[in-house]
Amino acid sequence: MKYDIKPKFWQVVFTHFVPSFFLGVVSLLLMASILPGHFFNAMTDQVFEPIDVTLALSNGLLVAAIILAFHAHRNHRITKGKSLFRRTQPKEIFIYGAIVGFCGGSFEVLFGMINEGVVLLTLLVFAILIWHFKAFAKDVVRILKPGNHATWGEVAELMRIYMTMIAGFTLLNATLEVGHLLIGTPPPFGFGANEGQFFINSLYFTVVTMTTLGFGDIVPQTWDGKLLLIIQTFAGYIMFALMVGIITRGVNRTQDEIENQ
Repeated sequence: MKYDIKPKFWQVVFTHFVPSFFLGVVSLLLMASILPGHFFNAMTDQVFEPIDVTLALSNGLLVAAIILAFHAHRNHRITKGKSLFRRTQPKEIFIYGAIVGFCGGSFEVLFGMINEGVVLLTLLVFAILIWHFKAFAKDVVRILKPGNHATWGEVAELMRIYMTMIAGFTLLNATLEVGHLLIGTPPPFGFGANEGQFFINSLYFTVVTMTTLGFGDIVPQTWDGKLLLIIQTFAGYIMFALMVGIITRGVNRTQDEIENQ
């Protein structure tokens, strides 16, 4: 996505929430290793305690700090002439990015403490996913025309879409699993719910499916799980082929060079 000189808040949400969410998952799993059993056992009792608020704030602040460090490092590389990008990012990126990072990190508590939170986060990520496809569809048609080559900005956009697909299907797999557990029917995947297994297994299953590795150690056992697997497999084929096809055509221009022609 191309930012304005001063990006709007919704633009930063569009590009930063999914990375922030996954950073939050990783940092939360690390915290869970320090507090074994507490957070993921709380998924079943659904009782908020002071430690849960502390965990949410700590996770949000950690993700926000990582986002700030990333943008500071990127601007430093640009000013030193060591980056393919030539435009330093304005202060609004730092402010909005930190806010989105904090929300993405702290929402992990909502994900774990409230079963309905899985559904809410799924809807949010998939709304961003649809937004990504809508914004990128016109560019894909132009990029694939004979003689055209992708810019580094367009490659980054394609990678962001692919990662959003992984995040969306990870949440959708988790939502389906939780839905079956809530109504008392056998879960479709058997991700587990102890010490981060639920999250990591959902992500693992999505990556293995979308990259068509298909190890077979996690297999859907219900009709809706199998249907979701079919959708993920087709999406993985299409997205992976599109990404490889565009990159192998050649990435030999930056957006700045095109605009200066």
